[in-house]
Amino acid sequence: MKNVSKKLGLMVRLGATAIALLLGQQALAEGTDAGTQIDNTATVSYSVGTVEQTALTDTVSFVVDRRVDFTLTVVDETVEAIAPGQQDVWVDFLVAHTGNSDLDFDISVVDLVGDSFGTPSVTDNVNLNNVEWAVSTETVAAGDADPAQGGPQIIDELPEDASIRIRVWGDADFLLGLVNGDASGVALTVTAHEAGAAGLGGILTAAVSNDDATVDNVLNDADNDGTETASDGWQVSAPDLTVTKAYAVFSDPLNSGYPIPGAVIEYTITIVNSNATQADDVYLSDFIDSDVTLNLNVGDYGGNDVNVVNGAATLPCNVEDNADGDGCDLNPGNELLIGDVLENDIDVAGNETLTIQYRVTIPTP
Repeated sequence: MKNVSKKLGLMVRLGATAIALLLGQQALAEGTDAGTQIDNTATVSYSVGTVEQTALTDTVSFVVDRRVDFTLTVVDETVEAIAPGQQDVWVDFLVAHTGNSDLDFDISVVDLVGDSFGTPSVTDNVNLNNVEWAVSTETVAAGDADPAQGGPQIIDELPEDASIRIRVWGDADFLLGLVNGDASGVALTVTAHEAGAAGLGGILTAAVSNDDATVDNVLNDADNDGTETASDGWQVSAPDLTVTKAYAVFSDPLNSGYPIPGAVIEYTITIVNSNATQADDVYLSDFIDSDVTLNLNVGDYGGNDVNVVNGAATLPCNVEDNADGDGCDLNPGNELLIGDVLENDIDVAGNETLTIQYRVTIPTP
């Protein structure tokens, strides 16, 4: 019975030691920096009869390997709306580092070609000019500094549990001939590198064998290559103008409502901008038929020759004086010009309407 008791006691002590070692190792491994040496010693004590024997020990050691674990995401997946000619449009990406050692990251950007991106999804069909990128000067946790053009082109020494933004710019030059609905996307790739020295360290490669004395790289990405890629971009949201022209009999000598000689006809031109983007330098050229006479100086529109209403604002319009700077002119050939860029250009805001009205008389025989 004593022998059985001693064996049982030894087994209990060994079991307790193993459990303690296991729990200790788990506690150390959580958040432990790469390269930390872990030493675990097992000790076995026993007796023969009543004589205690020399304890047996064995120690196993290893270093904690590097967990290369990070994500690259788009900060706002809503496709950025831009206008033709707009400069320095940008999109932001976020690198979140959840590994157990500082890391450097290389950055590369390429234009998408025919690929889809964003929410709702759009398809790339053009490329912007002067695409460049820069990294935040601080991590997000340290203040979420905006990346600046001309700023860092790599991520140097990103600490554990830190995040940092990358901003990509482009120019929607007029020379590109962009039209409403055109979309341009970029694919940004970040690659993990060794940290420690100033600048970009060596690229990290996945471990091929588990060396107890070496810091191996355990890569947590789908391709096991230490890289992540995300896509974002822009879509042209140009002013979407429609124009309609209608006429109505304002008055006639017989009160007939028909366009007979002596009748006054009112033309109404309606220009609707159904997009949220402002339309700049809108002007109207309207050649008045030689068989009618433009009504002038009759006070029909509060002293204006032509009624010009832009949104909620009524604009001055005197077509008899081409030098008054109001942008309303009557040019040779009976051309009515509204919105002369050199004098007084008209900008139609997004989702606004520009209405132009004038009256003519059908001459009597």
